[in-house]
Amino acid sequence: MHIFICDDSAEHASLCKKTLLSLSTRHVVHVKIKTFPSDEALLFEAEDAYTMLDLIYLDIRLPGTNGLEAAKRLREIGYLGDIVFFSVSPDYAIDGYDVSALHYVVKDKTSAEKFEEIFLRACARKQRRESEVLVLACAGESRCVPVEDIRYFEIQQRIVTVYYGSEAFEFYSTMMRLEEQLFDKGFVRTHKSFLVSKRYIRSIDSTRVLLDTGEALPVGKRYFAESLASIGVAS
Repeated sequence: MHIFICDDSAEHASLCKKTLLSLSTRHVVHVKIKTFPSDEALLFEAEDAYTMLDLIYLDIRLPGTNGLEAAKRLREIGYLGDIVFFSVSPDYAIDGYDVSALHYVVKDKTSAEKFEEIFLRACARKQRRESEVLVLACAGESRCVPVEDIRYFEIQQRIVTVYYGSEAFEFYSTMMRLEEQLFDKGFVRTHKSFLVSKRYIRSIDSTRVLLDTGEALPVGKRYFAESLASIGVAS
């Protein structure tokens, strides 16, 4: 689960991150968390990474701006994940509905139990959003593969192998067709023979992409710059 926290209070952002890490451990949820001190920094990163984001905690009172405006901008660029506002006052709670906010947290007043409930609701909503499956078939055998479980596809001639969970399955297709099917689903072409899920990428350089599972896949020269741009890294 990819989470952004935007708060001009470094102390509160750190506390929020620490709490989320504790909750993720307790509920066995894999999370990646980044913090930002301003809406400008958040939006700069989100414009390239919004398809990978699942949850944003956003301070509604930021220096020189209003968190609601940042939230509206996030929706405009295509962010479909959840937004949780937090501030020192509940004055803007009703306005949060204008950007389909999941909830509104009042600093130092919202209980730990309520904070946990909101996090778990966001986790459940993420699962519902990603409950899509690919129906694949070959030689009389078919598989329903959850898109969120797919790490990558490898193609040799017209035989594609999909790697998901602890399994692999071969079927006939083309990379062009797969890219069309998985458009806006968080996949990036890193090589002429590999289509990789961005949510599993740990790091990437000019020769290989390393996944969270420890698997290392090749990166083609013609795909390197595009891969970096797709996952929100400047070349």
